[in-house]
Amino acid sequence: MSVREILYVGFVLLWLSGAVSAQAGAATYYSVDEISTAVFGAANVQNTAVWLTADRKSESAEVFGSALTQARFRYQYADGTRLWLLNEIGKDKPISYAVATKDGKISRIEVMVFRESRGDEIRLPQYTAQFQNLSLTEDGDLSAHVDGISGATYSVRSMKKVAKMALLLDRWASEDHAGTP
Repeated sequence: MSVREILYVGFVLLWLSGAVSAQAGAATYYSVDEISTAVFGAANVQNTAVWLTADRKSESAEVFGSALTQARFRYQYADGTRLWLLNEIGKDKPISYAVATKDGKISRIEVMVFRESRGDEIRLPQYTAQFQNLSLTEDGDLSAHVDGISGATYSVRSMKKVAKMALLLDRWASEDHAGTP
């Protein structure tokens, strides 16, 4: 048996055992339970949703260049913090994000699953820190400049779009619950 054949058989055995992901290049950094615990700790978390009206879909088209197609976005809520689990295409594949918002600002943004072949530097704390305390301006932009990363342009664009989306959803959720004590 050649070295190549031995490596192939070893890979197949690892893949069958589940030690190797079927998605080449996919990296999972957080599960839903892990990010929920990291954001909320032991708080009593409620699951709820923001429903998209025709007006909201129109507003999303102004911010993103295209209207959102879903009927609703689910989120978790506790102690004034909302946790949004969102997906956005990087260059070719979806990137899964978790964005925590509070009082119309981002308190935390994390890459949960990265499926692209490059650009995963966006998950590093030194990059995600620049999103902390950003809000959405009246014209739908982020309230401060976000630096790019050479070689990760599509991933950076994806994260910025998700940050804007989470802030817009947070605004709508606040409007829906404005009269709630």
